[in-house]
Amino acid sequence: MTRTNFTECGNTYMNDPDLIRRYNYSGPVKLIAPNPLTQITYEGCIALCGHGNQWYPWSTTAATITTWVLPIVGTLLQAPFESNAFWRTIKAINRWVGNPISSLAFILWDIEISGKCALFVDMALPYEDSIPDENSDYASLRDSFYLLMNLTQYKMKRVISMTREAEGLLRIMLFSKDLELHGTRKSLGQMRRKLAYDLRCNRRRGVVPVFISTLWFLVSLSISIEAAFNDVGSNTQAHSLAIGLFMAWFPVLILCSILDRNPVASDDIQRKLNKMVDLVCVSLQDDNTRNEYVASFQDLPQAQQMAVWVEKITAKAPYIERSYFCGFSGQARTRFHYGAGHAILVDIEKAYIADRGRGWLTNTKEARAALVLGQVDRGFVWFDGRQLWQIMASITLVGGTSAGAFVLSFFTPTVGLGCRTGGHMVFFIIAFSLHLAELGVWWFTSPLRRKDQFRSQVQELIHNRSEDLLEKHNHLSLPGLAASRATLAKILSYFEEFMVWSVLLWIRVLPLEAKIVKLSTTERAIRNHFVSLHRLTTRAWLQRGLFTPLEFANTVWLCYLIIAQTLGAFNNCACMTSIWGGSGGYMDFTQYNHANSTTVVRYWIEGTVTTCFFMALGMGYIVLEWLLQSHLSTENYHDAAKGLKRVRRFKRFTSWIRIPSTLLVLVIDNFLSACKLRKTSERKVLVWSKNGMGASMIDVDAKESFDNTVV
Repeated sequence: MTRTNFTECGNTYMNDPDLIRRYNYSGPVKLIAPNPLTQITYEGCIALCGHGNQWYPWSTTAATITTWVLPIVGTLLQAPFESNAFWRTIKAINRWVGNPISSLAFILWDIEISGKCALFVDMALPYEDSIPDENSDYASLRDSFYLLMNLTQYKMKRVISMTREAEGLLRIMLFSKDLELHGTRKSLGQMRRKLAYDLRCNRRRGVVPVFISTLWFLVSLSISIEAAFNDVGSNTQAHSLAIGLFMAWFPVLILCSILDRNPVASDDIQRKLNKMVDLVCVSLQDDNTRNEYVASFQDLPQAQQMAVWVEKITAKAPYIERSYFCGFSGQARTRFHYGAGHAILVDIEKAYIADRGRGWLTNTKEARAALVLGQVDRGFVWFDGRQLWQIMASITLVGGTSAGAFVLSFFTPTVGLGCRTGGHMVFFIIAFSLHLAELGVWWFTSPLRRKDQFRSQVQELIHNRSEDLLEKHNHLSLPGLAASRATLAKILSYFEEFMVWSVLLWIRVLPLEAKIVKLSTTERAIRNHFVSLHRLTTRAWLQRGLFTPLEFANTVWLCYLIIAQTLGAFNNCACMTSIWGGSGGYMDFTQYNHANSTTVVRYWIEGTVTTCFFMALGMGYIVLEWLLQSHLSTENYHDAAKGLKRVRRFKRFTSWIRIPSTLLVLVIDNFLSACKLRKTSERKVLVWSKNGMGASMIDVDAKESFDNTVV
């Protein structure tokens, strides 16, 4: 590797009047005094010093490795990986690192769902009442909401899950008590309790290691800040600190795994969930069992409505059973994944819970009937505009932490846009563009943008009693989801014929035995492969051809930035003269390694404070939510009851803090309604309160401008 010594170059330049006259820089400078005797143009730097790098000595490289590289790797190792799933792990890392904005947005949305589950469990009982024992209806509902929080992490059958009846069946599975199950001696409540217990036992118990790795990162950041401000102006210290500031979003993303957790064996949990779904489907299809179940609601006002609804669910049950859940998608692993949890929570909130507020479980039978019946307005096919809060939060977190590193590197002489600041900007722009593109694809490929055609085609597929529907649901074409027949299909057909012709040509030319058999086998294999390609949806094509490659490129780019800074690969004329932007284009040989400007420290403080503020805000939110939600996932029931009491006391004494945020939401709601940016429809939202139901309900508009648009 070519090595450059800028100290020798500087001495040569400053002691040679002819070189000064030829290459001196006389343009504008920032944060340092103009001095043509020490400042050289980019062209002069190349001519005098060459294109090589001034690599860091091993002591500096080793310090960066121990200060930043190892803590970052240690934090990565605490990510919520799946066991015995190498390629899924690689894909998850590629998505988390290459597209952190989208990853954080989906993870924060999952945390919002689990928080709502914990809130419903808290509000189920009066504030002053003691927590019932673990054989009570309250404990059973606690298990139900915990299961709902977990099954949200799994993908569902593509077609049948888009029907309202699929949501209705999951509600029966989660909240019903009187349905007798066929094929097992256990009751539905016992099945839920056993599955919830297994989930609580088997979920990764990595909270302590995650906290330790986060603490390691914070200690490294503190050491780097202390070292930098003890040597203000040092180029090496500044850019070493910039690495930590630039990666400050990463420990926040990993810290989210203490809330949005995954089971150790996700496939095993999926199998157990599917078994419960199948048992409910089989039981509903038995006439006597179904009639007995409907009869259990006879003394309730909604008995007739319940009977009609159960019949509709039963008609769809044959298509729901058999592998309804078909893949783990938690922690933003799967693009465009929305899950079942939020739709169910919003519907039961609107139908029953918000109206009752605190103590909504007082009338257990009525509450269970309402949770099962609810208001299935749209099924799982819709998008809640309130997710925009999570989207904005993820953009703010990644952008805010990156901005601090950008400011610190930008205003360390030579001031301007160079390799480091430009590299930071490129990473964020790619991540931000990927996020916008993902939202755009989600919008424009939504089946509900052509609602009537979508509904009719789903019904046609459901009524077509064929094994193809049950076995190949992942390849079904729906309006909005299918690839364009006029463009992509033709291109694929031409490419298919070209591949068949070219491959078979080589087989004919080569001296092979059993040539006729090989020709037939090869052609069949190629055409079968292209059949699967023709069945891919638009989203699948874009994921393969656009999103995943760009995320991989962004991941590689981030690794390059860290490695280059660690080794000193940015210590060259092109980077040190900051030629990426309009400013820069020069280097001061007396300032390139250590700036003596008194104003540099101000920008260092601004950059450091900016990053630390957004990082602390993100970490504080995650830790607070973890404390507030832990009672729902705690394995020991008595410990969970104690935790719930502490949560209630905390919320009681801090209720005044939530008043400004509630008012802000109301102001935004009224503004959007006044600007006609949303359709009007009442939605009832449960908010925490100590007593009664009046303070526990606010009415906001339900159908945000994004409602009914995205699957």
